[in-house]
Amino acid sequence: MTQQKPLSEVVGMNARAHRLRHEAKLDDVARSARNYGLRWNTGRVGDLESGRIPATLPTLIALAQALGDATGEPISIADLAWFDGWVEVNPALVVRGDALASALKGQPVSLKAKDVLGAPERLGTAASQAFEQLAADCAQLGDIGGDLPVIEVQRVMNDAGVTEQRIAKELEISPYSLAVLSLKLWGSSFSAARDRQAGTNANAQRRGQVTRQMKQGLRRALEELSDGDD
Repeated sequence: MTQQKPLSEVVGMNARAHRLRHEAKLDDVARSARNYGLRWNTGRVGDLESGRIPATLPTLIALAQALGDATGEPISIADLAWFDGWVEVNPALVVRGDALASALKGQPVSLKAKDVLGAPERLGTAASQAFEQLAADCAQLGDIGGDLPVIEVQRVMNDAGVTEQRIAKELEISPYSLAVLSLKLWGSSFSAARDRQAGTNANAQRRGQVTRQMKQGLRRALEELSDGDD
């Protein structure tokens, strides 16, 4: 599967093939199209068949009905979009023609890596980057996270929110490193520990005070790790 075409060209190609197969003329399609809100003449039908008209959903619905009327044989939107190759849905999303047709037949849209052009390569790059980041985190943390259950680290990372994102960015550490340090220092995520220390009815000032104290604790832990590398 090496061919790649924009969706508009695929639709135009299939519309033309359907029309010619039934020996319908451009004018037949144009007249039918006008019955369904498309202000088309023969030139406009030609533009459609050449892939120069965007394949929007309203256009596809009206086109399928117009082609059915003009040729005497109904055609589905999935048939209009079918292609034995890659279909460019938009500049950033190029999918297998059969996967696109399946979605247009009413199947839930759940694209797999094999269905998206370049996805395996992008996933491979992302995985490689993730492993590199993990290696860097482990080197920074040393033995600190070695005795922590993986499921606990994952739980803390899943519980992370905007606060954790801001803290990790401020301290220039990864979400993983923050999760490990938070578990070692407080046995929970940063946010959970802050709320616990601040108290149930704490106001914003109290929460801010506790946050600053906890950040100092993280900085000291990082400094100790850095000193240990010397």
